[in-house]
Amino acid sequence: MKLIASDFDGTLNRGGISERDRAAIAKWRAEGNIFCIVTGRGGEFPEHVARDLGLELDFIICSSGAMIFNGKPELLEVYHAPEEVVALLEEEARTHGALRYGKASCEIDIDGFCQFSTLMKDDEAARIYAEAVNFKFPQVSAFQNGRCVDIVRRGVSKATGIARVAELCGIGKEDAFAIGDSYNDLPMIEAYGGYAIAGSAIAERVGKVCADIAELCEIARG
Repeated sequence: MKLIASDFDGTLNRGGISERDRAAIAKWRAEGNIFCIVTGRGGEFPEHVARDLGLELDFIICSSGAMIFNGKPELLEVYHAPEEVVALLEEEARTHGALRYGKASCEIDIDGFCQFSTLMKDDEAARIYAEAVNFKFPQVSAFQNGRCVDIVRRGVSKATGIARVAELCGIGKEDAFAIGDSYNDLPMIEAYGGYAIAGSAIAERVGKVCADIAELCEIARG
């Protein structure tokens, strides 16, 4: 059994999900393997996958690793950050000229937040803001995603979400593969010797690239 963990926007979803990738995912799972999406989208996303996209998956990791759902979808685990840091993050966002900011939808009642998301004026402003948050606030980790910055509990990331799914399935690190297209995907790509979408912002930095999910399925088969 092997695992493929794919980012959603800009990776699996590029103006829609191609029929080639849909077929590849279905074949991958039919062979007894695991396929999951790893995204910065919030807790409402798994229902969208099941209801609107008609995509059958094994797991969906949301809020940059803070929420793990099975394919039904049912929430299995949540890792939330403390509520008291929200006001500090809001002030930091205002100081850095954020265009929008706030707690992302979590869909469950918790004392804290799953993810705090911020939209900056450009990629450079997002990079500077993420660095400031990571330096000033030990309670959380900030990940740049283009102009956006996603903030979750310190120690949580897309990589930790994949690690947990692999643990639940009894899959070793050597049999897990990650793929993404932006800076917030780097932790999981680096942790799992993963791939970048060809032509993406991180392709040159990662080195190993794939045209699409279907190509990665072929590579992962060995």
